[in-house]
Amino acid sequence: MRINDARHPLRRVSTFLAVVFSALLLASINPTSAAESSASSAPIRVIVEVPNDDSGRALVNRIVPGNQEPAQPVAVAEEAAPPSIATLLQDLRQRLFTLLDAIPTLPRQIRSAIQVFQTDNRIDPLGLILAVILFVAGGFLAQRLAWWSGRGLLHFVLTAPADSVRQRIKLHAARLSMGLLALVGYLIGSLGAFILFPWPAVFRDVALILLSAALMVRLGVLVGRVVIAPGARLPHMRLLTLVTSLAWFWYYWLLGIVAMLAAGWATIEVIGTIGASPILIDLFTAAWFSVVSIALIVMIWLRHFRSDGPPVSRLVCVGFSASIVLSWLLWVSGLRGAFWTVIVITLLPLTVSVAHDIIRRIIQSGEGQAVEDPAIVGWSVVIMQTLRNGLIVVAALLIARSWNVNLSDLAAAETVTTRLIRAGIRIVIVLLVTDVIWKLVSTLIDTQMAVASRNAQAGHQDGPDARRRQRLNTLLPILRNVLFLAIGAVGFLMILDAIGIQIGPLLAGAGVVGIAVGFGAQTLVKDIISGVFYLFDDAFRIGEYIQAAKYKGTVEGFSLRSIRLRHHRGPVTIVPFGELGAVQNLSRDWVIDIITLTVNYDSDLEEVRKTIKRIGVELLEDPELGHNIIEPLKMQGIEQMADYGVQIRLKFMAKPGEQFGVRRKALAMLKKTFAEKGIQFATPTVHVSGGSADAALSAAALELQRPSKDVPTLQE
Repeated sequence: MRINDARHPLRRVSTFLAVVFSALLLASINPTSAAESSASSAPIRVIVEVPNDDSGRALVNRIVPGNQEPAQPVAVAEEAAPPSIATLLQDLRQRLFTLLDAIPTLPRQIRSAIQVFQTDNRIDPLGLILAVILFVAGGFLAQRLAWWSGRGLLHFVLTAPADSVRQRIKLHAARLSMGLLALVGYLIGSLGAFILFPWPAVFRDVALILLSAALMVRLGVLVGRVVIAPGARLPHMRLLTLVTSLAWFWYYWLLGIVAMLAAGWATIEVIGTIGASPILIDLFTAAWFSVVSIALIVMIWLRHFRSDGPPVSRLVCVGFSASIVLSWLLWVSGLRGAFWTVIVITLLPLTVSVAHDIIRRIIQSGEGQAVEDPAIVGWSVVIMQTLRNGLIVVAALLIARSWNVNLSDLAAAETVTTRLIRAGIRIVIVLLVTDVIWKLVSTLIDTQMAVASRNAQAGHQDGPDARRRQRLNTLLPILRNVLFLAIGAVGFLMILDAIGIQIGPLLAGAGVVGIAVGFGAQTLVKDIISGVFYLFDDAFRIGEYIQAAKYKGTVEGFSLRSIRLRHHRGPVTIVPFGELGAVQNLSRDWVIDIITLTVNYDSDLEEVRKTIKRIGVELLEDPELGHNIIEPLKMQGIEQMADYGVQIRLKFMAKPGEQFGVRRKALAMLKKTFAEKGIQFATPTVHVSGGSADAALSAAALELQRPSKDVPTLQE
């Protein structure tokens, strides 16, 4: 069979147009009218433009007589009913027997197909061989040039650090860029050599098919070297959690499977290009899928019996093997939609698992330990969630395409089935988008809270930035709850709208109910609004000690309407915001503590002042308490002249909450140092003389010297 270069594409186009025209012509014929006589056939309507004058009207009257009855509309043929299950099974049986009957004719079909390569005498064999050599060599030469031009990138890959997540992402991006650079160079070189020479039509198509198959194999090599990396010198070069021996196993099997897929696809495309019969193409496809299926099953069970990695469940191996056999049967049977559905459903969880492992490996530290930074972990969860939802959407689109489901036609149809399908698709999309938005918002809030907590633990609690982060740490939990409710409510309303429920009346009714609840629950509204203004005014933050009305304690948390206070003795009090009133914050910036002492009248006040000053300096240099003191202990002067001594006043400035420890230490040092210096604290004394009146005065003096039973603590 001889094919001319110029007429061969035209023949394909003309054949295609003839088939389309014939199909349209057959579809336009009315079956009922074809059985009737030609007199009852539908008239042919021709639109002719004529001038709107007397001559034009006369022409119309001559062509269309006035007594001609208008043509009756042709009845539209009813749409054929879908085939039954029995018919489908019968067609499947017939297809299988057709394939079996075509096996003996396989040699004759191959000989007929090979005759297509008989070209005319104008083809130069030497020129064709030279073109093929340059076609192959051009790709490899361009690939070497690409490697040479990217030697700086190669040096970066070999010397780049991988201590942080950002550095590891840059490293893997550089490795992927190197592989893509070599692949693009090979493609450009092959296409450049291909364009230089004139090719016969069949050889041209075959050359492009072989180039595509070679690119498939090289793409598999690129994925294997970047993701599996069996020969990596450093552990962080490998994107999957694999030991070296298991990495080589998966790398070899990946290349083998990709090579079989590329070779089989190229063979089928070549025999289709040279004009082979459809039955020959089906036989080759069935044989090709048989080889690939057997190879996949052998790979699965070989991995099952290996001991250099985590064990693989036998049930998982049986499930994958069954899905491979089922896929082969569906393809041979001609059920393309079911075949691609099984393939997509089988590969989707495997792809999600591989992507999760890659992300987990990237966020690991250089020693293989997981990163504990909440920001990195949160963003990895967001990326993984988005990637998983994107893979689910792509899988759904592939399944719809395999079943020839036109989404535009589905959106325009108004049957019960199409409405249910549209509602299901919209519900899935709403759930996926809502899930991604919530993960993103939650990650942003958790990141900010983690930064504020980390700075607080590191001791960075001073300065405007620290106060701003602490305030964010107070407000963000409430914002998180509010956003969760808002996102959930919007998603729920969108789901109701997708089902077909009108949400307009629901929104109006919710507004009316909200107004009624607002009037009926004034206390609740008061608590919520008061809490909002307390937080906007930055009246207190988590971890601060406050006192409001009869409540006091450390702020542990908030809700929409109340605050949780932990008393210094342990009890927890839940106080509504509306009952707080004026708030006294005891944990802001600094605190001044006052100490009052009483010394004897004969004490040297100058010596007392110097002693107190020396004690303040020693407290400031104390390794445990010195960093909590802002201004040292010093004597302010005489407070008053008491009945039995001189009262002096001392003060120091410390960080909020730390004044109690400093006060205890200062009192202990004052007592010890005063005793060493001979400075005596004044005590009430009573001189008693004889007589009953003196006895009464003595009893009163003893009562004065008796300590009180209720001694308040320093914190109170």
